[in-house]
Amino acid sequence: MKMSKNTHRWIGLQNSIFYVLFIAVVVLLGFVGQRFYWQADWTQGSRNSLSTPTQTLLKGLDKPLKFIAYIPDDPALQLQLNKLVTKYQRVKADTTMEFVNPDLDPARAKQDGIQYAGQLAIHLGERSEVVESTAEQTILHALQRMSRGGERLVVFLEGHGERQPLASESTGMSKLVETLQRHGFQIQPHNLVRTQAIPQNASFAVIAAPQQDWLPGEVAVLKQYLEQGGNLLWLQDPGGLHGLDALEALLGLQIHDGTVIDANEALQALLGINHPAVIPVVDYGKSPIVQKLGNVQTLFPFATMVARDSQAGEKSGALVWKVDEFLNTLPTSWLETSGILEGNVVFDEASNDQPGPLPIGVSLVRELEASATLSQQDGKPASVTERSRSEQRVVVIGDSDFMLNSFVGHGANLDLATQVFNWLSSDDKLLDVPVMRASDTQLDLSETAGYVIGLFFLVVLPVGLIASGTWIWWRRRKR
Repeated sequence: MKMSKNTHRWIGLQNSIFYVLFIAVVVLLGFVGQRFYWQADWTQGSRNSLSTPTQTLLKGLDKPLKFIAYIPDDPALQLQLNKLVTKYQRVKADTTMEFVNPDLDPARAKQDGIQYAGQLAIHLGERSEVVESTAEQTILHALQRMSRGGERLVVFLEGHGERQPLASESTGMSKLVETLQRHGFQIQPHNLVRTQAIPQNASFAVIAAPQQDWLPGEVAVLKQYLEQGGNLLWLQDPGGLHGLDALEALLGLQIHDGTVIDANEALQALLGINHPAVIPVVDYGKSPIVQKLGNVQTLFPFATMVARDSQAGEKSGALVWKVDEFLNTLPTSWLETSGILEGNVVFDEASNDQPGPLPIGVSLVRELEASATLSQQDGKPASVTERSRSEQRVVVIGDSDFMLNSFVGHGANLDLATQVFNWLSSDDKLLDVPVMRASDTQLDLSETAGYVIGLFFLVVLPVGLIASGTWIWWRRRKR
């Protein structure tokens, strides 16, 4: 192509236009980048993002969240904490961060309850709590406690061989209690023989599988507690009601004799179960307690059938409840009434066995009348908890073992137990928050990997140590 002066002008003009447009695009991208941004966490395990439980809780908080770090003036440490708070700000925009040097402002530190440098004060509305760690689980538990508006007192009734909530043995409930205490519950054993009443500031009472008969006076206290609007969790194992028949009638329920069995060997092999009396539940009702469990199974060892009494309304003295059978066994299960749970156990209709699916857990709701809500005892005004509720809630489950230390970690048992406690304490907004578990508490190995590890530690390593010792001994002897 012949290059003329006009051609050079056109090329120069085109280059000028290109540079102008290029600069305009760069400026425009910079402007858009300042006004709008998008972030994504592509790390394995999403370690730069908050977990689902924390995000769910933050989205449900309607009060501003503020972190105050009481640390010395350290720019590097402040930068790390700002990065931490950024994760919370992505979910909850009104989250703020403030740094205070406790040596320069001791009055402020004392006001927040700070004891030494390095602590973090978390403010949620008018409530605050001091933590010593910035771990997400620690902050989540602090937020859960503050979001309740106060500690929830739960009394475990004792004196009849009930399950011990504070015991650390496999038959105790210490693992569940530790989780509940981190979430803001205060667990307290309570003997009716000592006080003859249930504390008015208790969120609800628990009957945890009694093994001995209740005194008539104790049953009368329980009936009065229910009639006045008290919430209750009743865990009933097979083996009789031990004097609580009046309570069963008041609730309009039928708690059957016998143990629920599921002898489906393929199901047992799938779930790793070696006893037919350990039954899974994957069919849940409409109760808010189980709405977030999805299709995850819960396991119930040695449970019995709990169902609504179809004639409850005709019985005098029975309260009127809205009942939901929210725990239902599989169709292959049945209620075994013979008492024989070992060997070749088969369904026998002639022995009054009842075919599945069977309800083993029910939730009951009753609208409280004004007289019950504003009731007084011993001349004292009704408690704050009692005045704030408009309905009474009761949960009855035909098993206590699923909450024990030996079973609470199986399937979704811990989630179910936590949801029951949240629902009975009327903390409905926390029902959407799943239980947060540490990510490194479970090791998944294939069967081959298990054999290889077992072969190495049980055979290869001992034989190698013996062979090397023999070789060293032989070499020294040859010298």
